[in-house]
Amino acid sequence: MNRRVSIFFCGGCNPRIDRGQIAKEVSQLLAGQGFQVLFNKLDADFVIFLSGCTASCAHKHRSGERPAVTVAADVVDGLNVAANQLSAEIVTKVRNYFGQLENQL
Repeated sequence: MNRRVSIFFCGGCNPRIDRGQIAKEVSQLLAGQGFQVLFNKLDADFVIFLSGCTASCAHKHRSGERPAVTVAADVVDGLNVAANQLSAEIVTKVRNYFGQLENQL
């Protein structure tokens, strides 16, 4: 099974979180677990839409068919998350999605 995950960034005009640091942490954690991490690609198996503020501009590129998680400042899929837990929460969402797929096989 392919496990390509893309981190798709907003334009960064009003960041309330360090998107670069979060992307670095997430990509290192995922790569260490066998995921291929891409950046700003929409044709991955899973997309992390990473926006620095609650305007969530990266999410505007989401199509309904692609599995994804939306990060808008300290909000992940509509739920507030402590800033120091953002990377872990994102990785958990990715792993849960792929875990559900593996369980269906």
